[in-house]
Amino acid sequence: MQSFPAMQAGAMALVCALVPAAHAASADLLTGNTRLACEATLCLSTGAQPSECSPSLNHYFGIKKYSHGSLDWSATVSARRAFLSQCPASSDQGMPERIDAISRGAGKCDPDYLNRTYAATAYRWRKRSLGGDSGDIIYDVHAIPTVSLNKLPAYCVTYNDHAWTYDLSVRYVGVPAMGGHWVNAQAYTAAQAKWDADHRGRWASGWNFSLKNPRPVANSR
Repeated sequence: MQSFPAMQAGAMALVCALVPAAHAASADLLTGNTRLACEATLCLSTGAQPSECSPSLNHYFGIKKYSHGSLDWSATVSARRAFLSQCPASSDQGMPERIDAISRGAGKCDPDYLNRTYAATAYRWRKRSLGGDSGDIIYDVHAIPTVSLNKLPAYCVTYNDHAWTYDLSVRYVGVPAMGGHWVNAQAYTAAQAKWDADHRGRWASGWNFSLKNPRPVANSR
């Protein structure tokens, strides 16, 4: 995550990349999709999005392409990139790469999306023998909600941690087999401390943890 001074510098760098071209253009150029494209580029580069971002963001995320009734993600990315490229500054130094990162990562790299898309079940379990001649084993198994993905895809790293972004970085709290999840980077320290308090000590002592149900398929107990 960028520090506040770094955020100011990064945000100013992006604004400076966009504004000169806008001032050089005619007033008519800063209307319609051209204006929305510039606003969307700015709004999608920060996690602190004011209400003024709504029109451009609604337009951006409304761009979807389908093939045979299903969302065509590759075509959607291309269409969104083409929309952002309508901003006059889109061809300036560093901007094509930034626009490409936005088109691939925006909306797919925040904690809500990651936690929802990669939601899974982990298991806290232990087993014991019933003793006697049967030798039967009892499994004590508890399901734990978790998020299986604990490493960001490369496109998210490129999108979230660019020098021109602020408040987009995310971090993974805990471990997948014990109920981990994603949070915004600025909330990580407190979230990790709470996770440690909830998932260590007596709660974990004497238990096993896995992402696969430990019960043998033929064992229903």
